[in-house]
Amino acid sequence: MKRPPPPCPACGSSATLPFECDDPAGDGQSVAEVVLAAIVVLLSLATVLLFFLLSRSSLPAAVLLLLTLLLYWRRRRETGRRAKNRPRLYVCLDCSRNFRV
Repeated sequence: MKRPPPPCPACGSSATLPFECDDPAGDGQSVAEVVLAAIVVLLSLATVLLFFLLSRSSLPAAVLLLLTLLLYWRRRRETGRRAKNRPRLYVCLDCSRNFRV
């Protein structure tokens, strides 16, 4: 169920909308950055595979790697929940003021 937008604290109007930034330059990534990131990920996976194939301690290393990845995934999931609870920026259509709720 969607909540109605909050009233403006300055004028009390209910004609408010969530503020959206029209600047698309900050969120895009260049093709070179994406390709370099993919190459780095593939090289790191190849390095880990080579380490497991050449090492006698591959089982303990695999357990440590799995535990590290699990903790990293869990931490990212928790920070994602906190991001949803951040106050949003709204703009009043009547008085053109910005406010957070």
